[in-house]
Amino acid sequence: MKTVWTPLGLKSLDKTTNFIEEQWNEDVVDNFLDQLDERIEQLKRNPRIGPTYGQTEFRQLLIHPLVTLYYELKTDYISLTLVWANKKDPDELREELKRM
Repeated sequence: MKTVWTPLGLKSLDKTTNFIEEQWNEDVVDNFLDQLDERIEQLKRNPRIGPTYGQTEFRQLLIHPLVTLYYELKTDYISLTLVWANKKDPDELREELKRM
């Protein structure tokens, strides 16, 4: 199954990689992006790998202990919706997902 990034997904990925680079360095960003690519490949093979998030249609896939990818299963593709830093306020997460 193919994957498609939403505008919010791309924006949140960009914010996350910029934050990682500011805190650590480009090597850590590259490692994170490799982990993300591996997890997305797993997701393509098994779209239901991630558990659902609360009472929503979104699913969550842990990329790293500090980062989760939220996605939705569509008829023909997987919508990559949001990259989330797990230390952030969970109420903000719910608000972001409500807007989708």
